[in-house]
Amino acid sequence: MARPLRLSFENAVYHITARGNRKENIFYSDKDRNVFLDKMNETFNKYSFICYAYCLMDNHYHLFVKTPYANLPEGMHYLNSSYANWLRTKYKIVGTIFQGRYKSIIVDEDTYALMLSVYIHLNPLRAGIVERLEEYPWNSFIDYIGARNRLIENLNIQFILNHFGNNLEQAQKEYKKFIIDNVDIENPLKNAFRGIAIGSEPFIDNIKEKIDAIGENREIKETKLLETYGLEDIITSISSCFSVKREEILSKKRGNIYRQLALYLIKRYTPLSLKETGEAFDMDYSSVSFAAKRFNQMLKENNKYSYMADETIKALKSTKQRLRNDD
Repeated sequence: MARPLRLSFENAVYHITARGNRKENIFYSDKDRNVFLDKMNETFNKYSFICYAYCLMDNHYHLFVKTPYANLPEGMHYLNSSYANWLRTKYKIVGTIFQGRYKSIIVDEDTYALMLSVYIHLNPLRAGIVERLEEYPWNSFIDYIGARNRLIENLNIQFILNHFGNNLEQAQKEYKKFIIDNVDIENPLKNAFRGIAIGSEPFIDNIKEKIDAIGENREIKETKLLETYGLEDIITSISSCFSVKREEILSKKRGNIYRQLALYLIKRYTPLSLKETGEAFDMDYSSVSFAAKRFNQMLKENNKYSYMADETIKALKSTKQRLRNDD
């Protein structure tokens, strides 16, 4: 059987599910769920995913995410494989953890975001696990009503709550009432176009154009997959572009712009985890994430830093192309 068609493009919004192999659990304890949340944080930071909602059940999970870059497959592979490896090691499991690849449906956020968030958040209530959603901690509903500090750093609740006005406290109350009023909601994804997209007629027409333009015989991307490089590739390119030594790039001196540039590019263009990057730069996971985000913001505010990133990327691509030509 052919794999389901997948669309991946900048600023796409997805509902994602992944289930345990043979319907078995993927979470056996609260520790497992907390580890998965940690993996979510690491993945979302590394691949710049924006999370609108999530729910962890015993044998599956739901994610509602936006991808500013065309990198859903890379991010989801990183999330599922890193968690599966951890779970196999902990429980000495032989074989696969997940039932095939994850399932993704691209969503028209303008028309379906609100009801999809409701559907996701109602999962534990409809399954009879709890009598009140506030009792279920593995669900972003608690974050939506302001009952705890967010566990997922890139969780954006404002986009959905804006449906109920600009007053946050009032919007949270109205969202909670809206959830209760729609407890019998049908799956809003059941009428997805060819099982790959849900949205307004113009939105689906746009999806059809993407399919027609690229064809159905391979996984679809509107933009090319981001090239992947190694840590040494990036350090070497920065060194070459700006005539700085490796030691200077790795130096922990305050305001080291070459170090920040390297961390940004490593997060963006390599398969390294934040932890692995931190080990190379003698930093902790959160510091790597912060430095990369900070440089990303600097790119938008100062053309000097944008130029530095562009020149380094050009050098990376040039080197990779030269190596291909030599093969």
